[in-house]
Amino acid sequence: MNILSWNVRGLGNPRAFQALRKILQLHGAQLVFLCETKVSTMQMNVIANKLSFENCLAVNGKGRGGGIAMLWKSDIEVQINSYSQHHIDAETQMPNGNQM
Repeated sequence: MNILSWNVRGLGNPRAFQALRKILQLHGAQLVFLCETKVSTMQMNVIANKLSFENCLAVNGKGRGGGIAMLWKSDIEVQINSYSQHHIDAETQMPNGNQM
């Protein structure tokens, strides 16, 4: 499984979105963690859909900064244990049953 973690510094910026799309096309990440998204949860869900991720957990930041999100494909089982503006605690399981 390919996993991507990126401090995107504002996903509302078209350049950042295109860069993320290109990285995902090149590396085929199945699970993505993004920090400093600087977009609302509603906007993040639209972005996840545009990037062909079926699942998204987005957490709003405070004011104009912050924001985190985790996106994953439907073939990965994800159990969210807890989350806040500063973290997402999740357990993942591959289709073959192996835990990550």
